[in-house]
Amino acid sequence: MTEIIVSIAAKVSEHLVNLTIRQGQYLFRVNKIMKKLETEKKALTSTHDHVQKRAEEANHKAENVNYVVSSWLNDVMELIKEVEQLEQEIMLHSSSCLRGKFPTRSRYILCKQMEKKTEAMMQLNKKCHFEPFSFPVPIPDIEHFSSGNFEYFKSTRLAADQLLEALKDDSSYIIGLYGMGGSGKTTLVKEVGKKAKELKLFDHVVFTTVSQSPNVMKIQDEIADLLGLKLDEKSEAGKARRISVRLQSGERILIILDDVWTKLNLEDIGIPVDGNLKGCKVLLTTRRHDVCSLMDCLKRIPLDLLSEEEAWSLFRKHAGIDAVLSSNLPNNMQLQREVCKECKGLPIACVTVGTSLKENQMELMSGR
Repeated sequence: MTEIIVSIAAKVSEHLVNLTIRQGQYLFRVNKIMKKLETEKKALTSTHDHVQKRAEEANHKAENVNYVVSSWLNDVMELIKEVEQLEQEIMLHSSSCLRGKFPTRSRYILCKQMEKKTEAMMQLNKKCHFEPFSFPVPIPDIEHFSSGNFEYFKSTRLAADQLLEALKDDSSYIIGLYGMGGSGKTTLVKEVGKKAKELKLFDHVVFTTVSQSPNVMKIQDEIADLLGLKLDEKSEAGKARRISVRLQSGERILIILDDVWTKLNLEDIGIPVDGNLKGCKVLLTTRRHDVCSLMDCLKRIPLDLLSEEEAWSLFRKHAGIDAVLSSNLPNNMQLQREVCKECKGLPIACVTVGTSLKENQMELMSGR
């Protein structure tokens, strides 16, 4: 029994001696430990500042910083804050030590904490290399277009409702909107595109202008930009295949082809025409009804001209006629009505002529 007690006492004594030796080693190395802590803190702070600067430069270039970069920056700031709190505690205890009130055990614990924080800073500093560092901010598609002074009238509301219904119909792959030049087709499809995006009918709504002399590569580049697609291929056919693969990715994509004058081969652009793409649709605008037939539009929606009263309302709004009537300027309501009639119910003409009239009236007022 006595031998067991002696054995236990010996092991306890050995443990206490080893602990005392380790504590003594830490106390002898305290200045070195503190210096190492400060060195790693400066190194990590410097790295943090460098990474932060890169993040700011990325933001200036309209790029989104990788999530791991932001997370690393936050982790560094949190760790630096903990180190600074530890440094304050060390300074407080050092002051107590000079007065003989700082127990050896407490100094040992602080030394252990300093080494732990030093190691943590070293590890974080090693993780400062990120690939990729940032990503280009996706280009906004249909949201880019401002509604401005867009106003729904009976004709535009009817066409808009028909377009939305066609976009919801899975059997309608290619949809055509036709009407006279200046009837507001472009403005209307932009508004309908934004509405379809708001209703979550599509993940992307891409708008591109075809015009009377189509430039296929230009159309391909615009579609690719708005879909965040990088076209490394040099040929028109290569770009078309790349776009086709993107459109068959399963996302719901609406492609608006504005101002189509004649039959356009969609496959040359990269738009499959088999009608089997889930959620992918084409909406085109044209001045000619026969283009809708040539493009095999399953839904063909007319955009009628404004009624006489609708045209007059739009004309007055942009001409500022109510303001003119309230002034002392001479005016001729009948003449203004005749001018409005010459716009033939075309919204663009009403806006353009009305705005011009307002500018002329303002010049007259300023010259008086």
